[in-house]
Amino acid sequence: MKIDKVKKRDRERTKNVILQAVGEVIKLHGPEKVGVNLIARTAGVNKVLIYRYFYSVDGLMEQYMKLGEYTSNSCTIFIDNLPQPPTEEPGKVLTSLMHTFLTDLRENKASRDLLRWEIGTGKSVLSTTWDQLALRILNRIGDLPHFNDTSALVTFLTAGIYYMAISSDKHQKMLDIDLQSDDGWNRIEKVIERIIADVKSSNMELTKTPSI
Repeated sequence: MKIDKVKKRDRERTKNVILQAVGEVIKLHGPEKVGVNLIARTAGVNKVLIYRYFYSVDGLMEQYMKLGEYTSNSCTIFIDNLPQPPTEEPGKVLTSLMHTFLTDLRENKASRDLLRWEIGTGKSVLSTTWDQLALRILNRIGDLPHFNDTSALVTFLTAGIYYMAISSDKHQKMLDIDLQSDDGWNRIEKVIERIIADVKSSNMELTKTPSI
């Protein structure tokens, strides 16, 4: 019985060493360089163990992303500290959340790298995590006044933030927006605020398409 416990403890320790090696490789080379041979060398383990514990590189990456160490937890803290019911009106709460999300992506290159990896592989661990956070906030604040599809609005704004954030690693500008400056991103934040403000005051009523 004790031998089984020791083996389990050793297995978990080895898995953690391998997962930490993934973080080191991503930090130094980006997620596109994550491969069995490089991870095994970085972790100092036999590559057979990677296949044994994670089955494939994709399995390894998914487990690493589930650790949540690739990004800040500012959005989670924001939601956890939100009074129930919120003391601010829904538009202001949603605007603050979108600004927090934007800042997180700007400040964390690993998150942007992993988003690119997700897009290239068709995986959705990171985006699913954000979806879960967004649903938590929507469940708390409900739809914006006079607008019955706030989730579609959040989806639209989130996609724009995703694209601009990952583009900032390769491009200086989009149109005349400087993606490398605070001034450029301040312009984006003001537009997000304006969109949410206009939507909640527009008396728009949308018909949601029923799921099939």
